[in-house]
Amino acid sequence: MNYDDSIVFPGQPGRAHLHVYFGNTGSNAFSTAQSLLTSGNSTCDGGTSNRSSYWLPAMIDAGNRAVVPAGMGVYYKSGYQGIEPQEISPTFPNGLKIIAGDARATGPQSVAPVSWECRATGERSAAIPACPQGSYLQGHVEFPQCWDGINLDSPDHQSHMAYGRNGGCPASHPVALPDITLNIDYVVGAGGTAGWRLSSDMYSGPGGYSLHADIITAWDPAISSQWLNNCTRQNADCGVGQISDTQMLVF
Repeated sequence: MNYDDSIVFPGQPGRAHLHVYFGNTGSNAFSTAQSLLTSGNSTCDGGTSNRSSYWLPAMIDAGNRAVVPAGMGVYYKSGYQGIEPQEISPTFPNGLKIIAGDARATGPQSVAPVSWECRATGERSAAIPACPQGSYLQGHVEFPQCWDGINLDSPDHQSHMAYGRNGGCPASHPVALPDITLNIDYVVGAGGTAGWRLSSDMYSGPGGYSLHADIITAWDPAISSQWLNNCTRQNADCGVGQISDTQMLVF
């Protein structure tokens, strides 16, 4: 965890709210597309074949302590946002900066690519639900899937990406990428989730409305090409660490 954000506050360590990181272990305020691609280890299955950096606001419990996540899963999927698998690009851009969700939200987000789930009930909500001790709280984030095909970032860090709709990607963002979704799990301790909030929740009321997440992509191009063309574009059911429906990634 750290207080850095290399997309919103590049080169300004300690400027952001507290974040929890996954992926590239060297990610910090000074990270660039090139530094992520060429340095750092990785917490991802497949090791340094995926040096992408993923980060979210930290979870804070009722005692004002950061809650260490139990784990996080990132899915690169097809068949969502009105886009057919074969329409997804056969290559994956590195250095692409993507943000999903609104860090400034003070209520349910109007366009809701984010949600919370108490896995004991399976019901989703905009705010952190009441989960009992010993259960799991899970946060969900879905990233925009349509890219303008030119810019790896934009002044607001969002305009170069768009969500697909029933008709697929808009003409302004014609390049379809995989639907990237992030699920983060927390083990609920004594007292349940009462009083839990995110480090980005700058309001009074139920915690969790400001759920958001950031990515800077940094995949080994040969590896990303394999899972794109063997799995995502084929709509094949490839599991964790697989680069086809029968082949595991060896590293």
